[in-house]
Amino acid sequence: MTVAQEDYIAFNQYNAQLGALTQQKNQLKMISETMKNTISEVEKSNTDEIYKNLGSVLIKASKEKIKTDLENELETIGIRIKTVEKQEELVAKKLEGLKTKLDAESKKKE
Repeated sequence: MTVAQEDYIAFNQYNAQLGALTQQKNQLKMISETMKNTISEVEKSNTDEIYKNLGSVLIKASKEKIKTDLENELETIGIRIKTVEKQEELVAKKLEGLKTKLDAESKKKE
């Protein structure tokens, strides 16, 4: 296998990885928005206790406990989004480098 073929394979792999990271980031952002809406609804609630879904069981918990748990989960998701964005940047840089290299190699052949 030639260097150009290896670069082309790596380019395709990075491209697929970038697509997967973008999809993962979008899913995390959707989850984040849902969590923000849920926190907002918990804050609007007039009761001190709320039911929380835990698997297939509903558990009664204090409004503040649920709100704190949701905020902690939201923070964790925020960290995950930042991590995926950093990975996305790194892969995009590698992809751009390979694209430049492949473009230069194709011009040599012409």
